[in-house]
Amino acid sequence: MDHANGQPTLSVTDRGGPIGLGRTAEVFARGDDEVVKLLRPGIPEIVGEREASVAALVDGAGVGAPRFGGTTRIDGRLGLVYERLDGPSMLDRVSRNPLEIDRLAREFAELHVAMHDADGSGLLDQKTEMRRMIDRAGNGLPDAARVAALARLDALPAGRTICHGDMHPGNVLMTSSGPVVIDWMTSSCGSPAGDVARTLFLLRHSGIPGYMPWIQRNLIALARRRFGSVYLHRYRALRTMDQVEVDAWRLPVLAARLGEGIEEERPAVLALLAGEVR
Repeated sequence: MDHANGQPTLSVTDRGGPIGLGRTAEVFARGDDEVVKLLRPGIPEIVGEREASVAALVDGAGVGAPRFGGTTRIDGRLGLVYERLDGPSMLDRVSRNPLEIDRLAREFAELHVAMHDADGSGLLDQKTEMRRMIDRAGNGLPDAARVAALARLDALPAGRTICHGDMHPGNVLMTSSGPVVIDWMTSSCGSPAGDVARTLFLLRHSGIPGYMPWIQRNLIALARRRFGSVYLHRYRALRTMDQVEVDAWRLPVLAARLGEGIEEERPAVLALLAGEVR
């Protein structure tokens, strides 16, 4: 049943079919302006509770996150209430009109800078989470790279700002009221340089689906490189950050990426790691 915010008591079936499906949750409309992200049966409630705490923190920080309306419960299932967002992703916009790359890359950088000006207290620790992902890589990460990545990570300075952890154009929705950054479950409290290093990896090296024709793959690669270059230039124009600071995070970022288990990326990431460790 739904007891939140004076809404009438409804069951899941009263809401019609879900408008979005994920591994851990289903998304249902609630009126015209809100959605309820409802945990799937069997998913531990700690998953939703952690997302709720993150959602409340980033919403309150004013960093372009979706408006969070609190939690609810429907048929015994924990749900999270968010504003309903319209509009394509920034990635879709870039794909449809490459002439917008530079403008959108600058806007993307401005969003990231604003995020890094906000206090991240209350979020998980960035270095702890990165260490966890490196451990999760298991035998897929060569021993020499593991030792080097952990040693580098230990030596890097901690930070106190909000870091998204998965900031790329596909996670920015271009709504009628402005850009909104989504998918905050990898967010942490940490160093902006580490977050920028992660974004640069995603822009320059994350896998492009192999089913795409090679011409399209090459065009995407060129567009991503241009986007990344303009993004970094604009970011550094707005926020003082030495390139050496960003480069120092590259090794642990690469090692942690292997912990995500993306098999099609593995050969390329291992090659990048070898260049860092030699």
